[in-house]
Amino acid sequence: MSTLLEPRASLLEAIAGPADLKRLSLPELKALADEIREEVIQCVSRTGGHLASNLGIVEITLGLHYVFDSPQDKILWDVGHQAYVHKMLTGRREQFATLRQHKGLSGFINPLESEHDSFIAGHSSTATSLAVGMAIARDHLGEDYKVIAVVGDGGLTGGMALEAINHLGHIQRNVLIILNDNEMSISENLGGLSQYMKRLKQTFFYSDIKKKIDEIEIELEGVKLHPAIRELIGAVKRQAKERFETPGIVFEKLGINYSGPVDGHDVAAVVDALQKVKDRSAPQILHLVTQKGKGFAPAEQDAIKYHGVPAFTPEKVEPDRPKVKTYSDAFTQALIDIAEVEPHLVAITPATAEGSGLVRFGKAYPDRFFDVAICEQHAVTMAAGMAKQGLIPVVSIYSTFLQRAMDQLIHDVSILNLPVIFGIDRGGLVEDGETHQGVFDIAYLRSIPNLTVVAPKDALELRDMVYTAVMERRGPFAIRFPRDKAVNGDARHPFEKLDYKTWETVNAGHDIVLLAYGSMVATAIEALPLLQAAGLDPTIVNARSCKPLDETALSRFVLDPSLKIVTLEEGCLAGGFGAAVLEWAAQKRLSAPGASQAPVACLGIPDRFVEHGARSILLDLNGLSPGKIADFVIKIARHS
Repeated sequence: MSTLLEPRASLLEAIAGPADLKRLSLPELKALADEIREEVIQCVSRTGGHLASNLGIVEITLGLHYVFDSPQDKILWDVGHQAYVHKMLTGRREQFATLRQHKGLSGFINPLESEHDSFIAGHSSTATSLAVGMAIARDHLGEDYKVIAVVGDGGLTGGMALEAINHLGHIQRNVLIILNDNEMSISENLGGLSQYMKRLKQTFFYSDIKKKIDEIEIELEGVKLHPAIRELIGAVKRQAKERFETPGIVFEKLGINYSGPVDGHDVAAVVDALQKVKDRSAPQILHLVTQKGKGFAPAEQDAIKYHGVPAFTPEKVEPDRPKVKTYSDAFTQALIDIAEVEPHLVAITPATAEGSGLVRFGKAYPDRFFDVAICEQHAVTMAAGMAKQGLIPVVSIYSTFLQRAMDQLIHDVSILNLPVIFGIDRGGLVEDGETHQGVFDIAYLRSIPNLTVVAPKDALELRDMVYTAVMERRGPFAIRFPRDKAVNGDARHPFEKLDYKTWETVNAGHDIVLLAYGSMVATAIEALPLLQAAGLDPTIVNARSCKPLDETALSRFVLDPSLKIVTLEEGCLAGGFGAAVLEWAAQKRLSAPGASQAPVACLGIPDRFVEHGARSILLDLNGLSPGKIADFVIKIARHS
C-alpha cells in the first residue's frame, strides 16, 4: 500500500475524512494512533473533557473507519463521550479547540453535528437496541449497509443492552457488536457480568480450537466432501461448545456468534478481526480488550480520576488539588454522619459513585454500600425491596439518569408509599448538553402521588433535609441539588429536623415576591442589590418544597392582589414549580369566584432542549443569572 505522506510529516493532518485512512498501511495506522493519542491529550488538557475512555479506544476507532465505510455503514457509539477520536477522523479535528465550549464541538455524539454520527448518544446501554432497530429498517427497505454498535463492558451491564442482545439472537439480523472491554464504566465495573468478562478474557482454549476448526472449514469450502464428513466437522464444533467450560459460550447460546478476545491496542489485529467479521450476515460480537487511559501514564494508573477532567497540564502529573465543597460532597457527608447513628441506612448508586462522591460512604461503610453498575431500574426497585423489609435505602442518582427508572419509581416505590430517599444530583443545568440536562425532574416527580419533592437553598439545609427524611420515613422523599459549589459547603452543624413543608422568608420586602426553589434562592439573593438599585425591595422566599406546597404562605401572597409574584426554578417551566403555584391559584379562584389574586409570572427553562456549555453561560441564556432575573423582575414590577 502506498505511503500517504512524506516521512516525518503528520499523518493526522492529512486525514480529512475516513476515506483518507484507507490509503494508509498498517504500520502507518500504528503511527497515526500515537499521533492521535498526543492530540487527544493536548486538546482535552486545554478544554477539559473525557480523557481516559478516548485514549483507550484509539485503535478500535481507526480499525472501524479503516474497514467500514461511514456514513454509509452506521457506527453507533454507546455513550458518546468515547467518540473524540471518531470526531477527529470525520472532519472535526480543526474544531477541537471548541470541545465542550458553548457553541463549539459537543462532547457527545449528535447527528445534527455530523452525518457520521448515526444517532445521539449521551446515556449508556442504548447502542445495541438502536442497531437492532436500524438493521430491521435496513432489511425492510431492501438497503445494504453494515450496522455496528460499539459497547463498553460497563454499558453491557445495563438491562437495555442485554434485552437487545436477547432479541438480536432471536431475530438473527446482520449486526456487529464491538465489545470494548476495559473493565471500567465511570468507576470500576462491578457485578456478575463484570466477573464473567474477566473469566472470558482468561479463556483461550475454546477460542483456539474453534479458530482451527473454522480455518479447516474455510479451506474445505470448495472441496467436495461426503456429507458425513461435513456433519462430523459440525459435530466437533458443537461438542467443543458443549464440553469446554468457557464463559464465551453464553453469547453463542443466545444466538450471537462470538469472536475474541483480541488485543484492542494492536491495530493490525483489530483490522484483521474486523475484516473477518465484516461480511458475515449472522449477528456477531467481537470482543476487544483495551486499557482505559492507554498512552498517558497518569490516566493508566488512575482511570477513574482521568475519566472526566478539567483543563490540566499534560507534561506533569496533576496533584490532587484541594477541591471546593460541592452539593454532592455535602450530601455524602450527611449520609456518612447519619449512618453512624442509624444502622439501617444503606446507600445505592448506579455506577456514579465517583461523580456523586458516594465513594467516601462506601469506604466508611462497605457493607452498607451498593454500586449496582449501569442499572438505574434495578437500583430503584432493589431500594423498594430493601425499604419493604425494614432498611432505609438512599439512592444517589443523577437527575438525567433517574429518568430511566420512572416506572420503577411509580410502580415499585410510590404505590406502596415506601420510604426510599432519592438524592438527585445534577438537578438543573450542566455543561454536557441536551442528553444530560437535569431539568425535568421537578415536573416528573411532582406528578407522582406520595412523593415529597424538596430542594435546599444551601448545604446546611441539604444536610437537615437528608436527616429529616431518614428520621421521618414517611414515604418516598426526593431531594434535588445542582452540580455546583455548595453555598455554606464548608459549614457543619448538629442535625436538626426540618419543617420542610413551611417555606422560609430570607428577605422581607414589599410589593413583589420572589418564590425561589432550590438553587434559585442564592441566585435571587445575588440579584437583590440590582433590584434595590432599581428601587425595588422584593420579598425573597425559600420555597424549599414544591410537593407539598406551603399553602399558608401561598394564601398570604397569592390572595393579596396588591402583590406581584415571580417563581424561580432551575427546571423546565412545563409542569414545574411555577406550574404548581399556578395550579394552586387556579383552584383557589374556582373556590372563590370573583376574588382578586396577585399576578404570577414564572421564570425557568423554556420548552426546548438546552445545548452544552458552561453552567454560568446556560443560566444566563435561560434568564436565570442574577442579572437576567433582575431584568425580568423589574419588567414585571413596572408592568401595570
